[in-house]
Amino acid sequence: MTLDAYFATIDSPAFAALGLLPRDRALELTSAMHGHPVVELLQGLVLDDPETSNHHLLLGRAPLTGRVLYLTHDGDSRVVFDSLADFAAAARQAGEQGVDMEELHPDPSPLVDGQPPLGSLIRELLQEDAGVEVVLALIPSLDLNDLALLEALARDDDFFLGEAVAMAIEKRPSQALRSIAVLCQAHPHGQVSRAGTRALQRIDALG
Repeated sequence: MTLDAYFATIDSPAFAALGLLPRDRALELTSAMHGHPVVELLQGLVLDDPETSNHHLLLGRAPLTGRVLYLTHDGDSRVVFDSLADFAAAARQAGEQGVDMEELHPDPSPLVDGQPPLGSLIRELLQEDAGVEVVLALIPSLDLNDLALLEALARDDDFFLGEAVAMAIEKRPSQALRSIAVLCQAHPHGQVSRAGTRALQRIDALG
């Protein structure tokens, strides 16, 4: 779905009630939020303003181009839709059912095609001053096959990265991830250690 088609599709009061923005307001709010790391570093276009401090963003940076990320003020930001068309379809469903868009977010996050480029982007973002916040939003989209990357994240000085890795393993447990889960469980920070324990429990439950 092109942007022109999207903005034509949502041109109705039902979509406005969900906080979806027409093109001019989307561009205006995007400009106002340009200093936010996720908006700036992932080339995000703000799609809605439900007056909750949370927003859906259409991403423009490869390999995430065309995907929709949910930016939240509580730190659980992540990709929630593979495409603008999926986002528009979910908005239509939310309007018909009278529910918030968040209730239609998939869990876990959809995996991003092009995992090696995603891993490269994460490594690049870690070198940016505000890159950690963006990386935290991308970890849920990893397929968890790059063990070297997961280990580097788990060992990073920012313990939130280790916690995010453990939480991702908890959602997608695999015997191949046991060593990373053990590493997280042994982390000196309690948040990472507890998340690592939960991840190991999920792996053990696989049999």
